[in-house]
Amino acid sequence: TRRAKRTLAARGLVEAVTWSFVSKREAELFGGGQSELALANPIAAELSDMRPSLMPGLIMAAQRNADRGLGDAALFEVGQVFKGDKPEDQFTAATGIRRALAKPDGAGRHWSRAVAPVDAFDAKADAYAVLAAAGAPVQALQIVPCGPSWLHPGRSGTIQMGPKNIIGHFGELHPSALEALQADGPIVAFEVILERIPEPKAKATRAKAAVLSFYGETEARV
Repeated sequence: TRRAKRTLAARGLVEAVTWSFVSKREAELFGGGQSELALANPIAAELSDMRPSLMPGLIMAAQRNADRGLGDAALFEVGQVFKGDKPEDQFTAATGIRRALAKPDGAGRHWSRAVAPVDAFDAKADAYAVLAAAGAPVQALQIVPCGPSWLHPGRSGTIQMGPKNIIGHFGELHPSALEALQADGPIVAFEVILERIPEPKAKATRAKAAVLSFYGETEARV
């Protein structure tokens, strides 16, 4: 978790802390919304379900910044997400989003370089930086085209190790997802589940026998 935070901060993203609760509509949009994840006594109607992803909170935070004139936002959060109501259904996600001109090499317009909006490759680079810092075997990772329904099908990918261990996703937010969140694009995002990163294999070492030297004491007599 610490390595993920330090890596994303070094890449120019600003850490955000968002609510662990989202609305029913937002939960369903990002693969949640199960009845067992609905709160019995929510503090507000728009915070009725446990979040299945960190993306809704970050996207809305970026939009609030854009509404105040800070459109080139790059935000990240490392926190808990919930896929069910059992302990094994709770995961730690590292998630980041980039909006408008918030590129890894600098946000906003600049006289010395061409201006280009963020794209899926920026989100992929962020995801791989986190995975490498967390000790994932980057050379063994596979990229499968397309991602979940909230990502653009032609501008997204799934990161996995084999067909069963899906570690995360990256790509450009789907226009319908942006419309549902009342957010303006372009926005690219990634999310990786830290618990799904395999533990590194212990390297075999050869133990060398220690050679001890013993020196006798010399007693001086007068």
